[in-house]
Amino acid sequence: MTKEDVQEPASEGDTLLNGQRSVSPDLERPVVHQVASAPMPADSEFSFFDPNDPKCQDILFDPDTTISELFAVLRQWVPQVQQNISVIGNEILKRGCQANDRDGLTDMTLLHYTCKAGAPGIGDAGTAASFASQLISMGADPNLRSRWTNMNALHYAAYFDVPELICVVLKSSRTGEVDATCSDFDFGTALHISASNLCLSAVKCLLEHGANPVFRVSNGERVFYCMRITIIIK
Repeated sequence: MTKEDVQEPASEGDTLLNGQRSVSPDLERPVVHQVASAPMPADSEFSFFDPNDPKCQDILFDPDTTISELFAVLRQWVPQVQQNISVIGNEILKRGCQANDRDGLTDMTLLHYTCKAGAPGIGDAGTAASFASQLISMGADPNLRSRWTNMNALHYAAYFDVPELICVVLKSSRTGEVDATCSDFDFGTALHISASNLCLSAVKCLLEHGANPVFRVSNGERVFYCMRITIIIK
């Protein structure tokens, strides 16, 4: 879920003007990058950004292409973008983005986007897991949540059925975070999210990491009920 009509970034942290970091007494403070559109070649035959296309590569590696514009590229839900999360993400980092900076439209961090980018059928779980480890080593906080979805990195990994990302995130999370709840899913846990979305691989991985199968969500439903449905359908 995103708030597509957002014109200004959230007020927490610094903001960027014209893609440049504003003056701040604390340069380590995360910033919210203003909303921009994805850059495209003038004569492009595609409606999406393709990092494998030479003309798109010229834009991707152009230092004048801003962090905000590259975040806009990451919002494109196509294999060409998601399978290149590491390439695009590292270009964002090269431009001065910090590990916990946020996209002004979705309020997502690079780690959030990376957990989505491992989705089966559209992303590359191995590439995403490797880049997630890189981000965490740089200080990315797996417990940060998007203000629009209230989802943290684990919730995104569970929702998109990426056990490789679940393992990476839980390895660096606080004890008990495997059962962290999300208000957008009736205050269910990552296990409830994955089970209700028929993500069996994520369900198995979360159980192996100690997720509580009898956790009761706000509507009274228990995770094991969703799990039973998931297993039957699978």
